[in-house]
Amino acid sequence: MTYMGRRQFVRDGLAFAATAGMSAVPAVARDTAGTTRIAWLAGNAGPLPTPAYLDALRTGLRTRSWVEGRNLTIDARWGEPGSAERLASELLVLRPDVLVAQGAMVLGVRNPDIKVPIVFGFSGDPVEAKLVTSFSRPGGNLTGIAMQSLDLVGKRLELLKEIMPSLTRVAILANPSHPGEQLELRASRLAAEKLNIAVSYFAVSSARDFASAWPALLQARAEAIVAFPDALIMSQAAAISAFAKQNGIPAVSGWSEFAEEGNLLTYGPNLRATWEQAAGFVDRILRGARPTELPVEQPSSFELVVNRRTATELGLILPPAISMRTDRMIR
Repeated sequence: MTYMGRRQFVRDGLAFAATAGMSAVPAVARDTAGTTRIAWLAGNAGPLPTPAYLDALRTGLRTRSWVEGRNLTIDARWGEPGSAERLASELLVLRPDVLVAQGAMVLGVRNPDIKVPIVFGFSGDPVEAKLVTSFSRPGGNLTGIAMQSLDLVGKRLELLKEIMPSLTRVAILANPSHPGEQLELRASRLAAEKLNIAVSYFAVSSARDFASAWPALLQARAEAIVAFPDALIMSQAAAISAFAKQNGIPAVSGWSEFAEEGNLLTYGPNLRATWEQAAGFVDRILRGARPTELPVEQPSSFELVVNRRTATELGLILPPAISMRTDRMIR
């Protein structure tokens, strides 16, 4: 089968599965076995523990009386973003009542032929990604949680300035294809200006771009790195940590896995708590709500994770105020 033939096959499969007797708004729908069926579509992104996110979703559903083996079946698929359409087609054939999509995998189900309600947890701007019309009025069959928060960009810079009072130059490491990246960059520049910090921007669109970014970053004499959190950055968290330690340049980002891979700190949403929060969308849809009636939310739980070992290796002394505010210290 040719490449175009495979693409057409996937599109036809999605259209068939999406329209084969599925309702966009099931009211506590049941499959033939008498249980509600949920589809989980997630990516494989380096250190991101996507199975743990599914467990968090299960926990959130369980607190709302949806229990696997009793009144709930969950069908799960994992893969790379390029496989999202194919995996979604497999899941839609199983006739789920709701499809839950993690990260960039949701871009593969952004298809008007799919009528099944979709709940997403998305790291970028869902409006720019054309997942929804607006936060308040999603306008289709998709809704969920947008993890990007422009306020957090300034907080991360403030944390760096507390630890490094003489900080004057920061490198921004970001994926330009990530929806909302330019908004985040603009917010970073504004926050940095208030702190008298000069910002240099380094775009990385794939794993191979990091090798060329390192010399440029050193040439810019960056004293710290702020990495915008997305799947690409997380997949390279260990490489960023190795470069940072080798050159004495601390790196910070937004998701705890970045600190767990040896970087200095992260401040951002607690992703496990966020997936428990996403269960609320699933519950409301199963009880009759329409996705278009459910405004997109932002995470309600945040965490500061600091890697003390890395701070020591970099010769940094953590101020007592930072230690007191830290939710989790990696020792």
